[in-house]
Amino acid sequence: MLVDSHVHLYEFSNDELGSFNGMILVSVAEDVKTSMIVLNLTEGFGSINPCIGIHPWNVDKVPFSDVAVIEKLVKDNDVRCLGEVGLDLRFVPNTIDKQRRFFSEFLRMAKEYDLVLNIHSPGAWREVFEMITKADVNRVMFHWYTGPLDLIRDLTEQGYYISVNAAVKVQEKSRKVAETVPLRFMLTESDGPYEYRGIRLTPLMIRDTVNEIAKIRGIDVETVEDSVYFNYTKLFR
Repeated sequence: MLVDSHVHLYEFSNDELGSFNGMILVSVAEDVKTSMIVLNLTEGFGSINPCIGIHPWNVDKVPFSDVAVIEKLVKDNDVRCLGEVGLDLRFVPNTIDKQRRFFSEFLRMAKEYDLVLNIHSPGAWREVFEMITKADVNRVMFHWYTGPLDLIRDLTEQGYYISVNAAVKVQEKSRKVAETVPLRFMLTESDGPYEYRGIRLTPLMIRDTVNEIAKIRGIDVETVEDSVYFNYTKLFR
């Protein structure tokens, strides 16, 4: 079964959502509003696992009290994942202090409620890793990992998962990540609908992503697909 471990489903039309039937979709949110939309998505568009939270890009646009709203949504619903959450020193370094304040609360929640963290961390890979390990959070995936290759060993030794984006077909760093990450800690994702180098990334690209990873690793496609599915089931239990 194909797995898209990080996708913004609420941005797709109903017709597009219908084309994702038969896939496992981890639907992330960016704020309280989209978190509520994600929670209201039905099972009719594939097997959907909701992740709720506040994106690092949005911490300067919302009150800190929204963290408590997210926590209430966690408690009132069958939520097993926070995302996307994290730190971003590459695109929004000017809000890093506020980002750390929000993220610290999400780390507390993840530990307290035994939640998966669906992590966004461009430019802050090592700091996020250190914060997570210090908080003793165990269920973690780093989405669209393009961080240092030498950090991958530290991440996987802690049992954290790393997702390879569909951009692996055209992004050299993603190809190196796909080559380096142990298969038992690898996930696949689209981050759709996202435009990257003229390509509109969607869950429909996951099949090609699996094929590309198999080609890079020199193994059969079924091994990659089965491994990713198994990793997903371990992470989300």
